[in-house]
Amino acid sequence: MLKGALARRYAQALFELALQQDLNQIENELGQLTGLIEGNAEVAHLLYHPHISLTEKKAIMDKLLSGNLSDTVRRFFYLLIDKRRETLLPDIEREFKLLADQSRNIVEARVASAAPLSEIQEERLHQELVRITGKNVRMVKEVRPELIGGIMVQIGDRVMDGTVANKLSQIRLSLSRA
Repeated sequence: MLKGALARRYAQALFELALQQDLNQIENELGQLTGLIEGNAEVAHLLYHPHISLTEKKAIMDKLLSGNLSDTVRRFFYLLIDKRRETLLPDIEREFKLLADQSRNIVEARVASAAPLSEIQEERLHQELVRITGKNVRMVKEVRPELIGGIMVQIGDRVMDGTVANKLSQIRLSLSRA
């Protein structure tokens, strides 16, 4: 089975539990757990090492987490360890956030511009994206000078590219055809 499909299945199972409990808390704890593992190479090495027993991994993680996780997230994580799927945690967290955002009617828009947008520009863009999508929009901004000017917005697999670099590329392509 593909890694993404497995991550989706685990995320869906945890999401269904989170809906019955506290979605925000479980989402935050899952992010903290992933951050701890991804942010510390020693912890990641220990957790992903195939020759360290499952019991030792759980004991070490218990000491590191020291009661900072709810019972639900801790048991979920131990299930991943038991099934030797702990490497899926970052993918599971990503899928879980997507499910949580869908339930809250939130969509993420990645906005790239050549220069930082002013507050007025950000607000206008935000309002337009809300109008286009019909959903609450969370903008993730990025400055990329190579775009020369304009903005590029990505929502899911849809890209709206109004950058100068894209226009120049289109002109170059049409001139090469002529």
